[in-house]
Amino acid sequence: PAPAPAPAAGEDGAEPAPEAGPEVDPAFVWRHFEEGCSVRLRCPQQHSDACWRLLSSMEDAFGSMVGANLYVTPGSHQGFAPHYDDIEAFVLQLSGEKHWRVYPPVADGVLPRGSSEDFTKEEMKTKVGAAIIDTVLKPGDLLYFPRGFVHQAVTSSNSPSIHLTISAGQRNAFVDFLEFALPEALAAAAAVPAPQG
Repeated sequence: PAPAPAPAAGEDGAEPAPEAGPEVDPAFVWRHFEEGCSVRLRCPQQHSDACWRLLSSMEDAFGSMVGANLYVTPGSHQGFAPHYDDIEAFVLQLSGEKHWRVYPPVADGVLPRGSSEDFTKEEMKTKVGAAIIDTVLKPGDLLYFPRGFVHQAVTSSNSPSIHLTISAGQRNAFVDFLEFALPEALAAAAAVPAPQG
């Protein structure tokens, strides 16, 4: 008899095939890079076993999902305006140098559940204040800052900078669990008939 056909993606425990992303035009990317734009590679762990192993070990240690983005920023440029994120961030400098400034949270003692809009220069003076970390990362250096901490970075020379941002703890608080579990529990409780007395 002929061999059985291979299971389709998603059947019998087979992994579904990853969706293909949009096709990238290298000329478009490098033209914008030369104009001062950063290049972001999402999910670099899909292309590097070493990165995948690092994220996997961090997931085991933290008990939450861990992701990553790789950033390439042209020399003497800033990738993003000052902002804060909804993640615990670990920045690993791989090549070049980048000058980082990290500021305290702007929400009085409340860690945000979402990322901020970009802060203007005026808001940086009036709402944010002075940096609590002001440092230049060199290859091999690691910087950590918690969610809600405002940050910005600029390449510190005419050479490009490459860094890996590792993100952990996104939507991983008790309130996130309760938002998921409580409606389920209430629906299940409502479906149980009342005791007859």
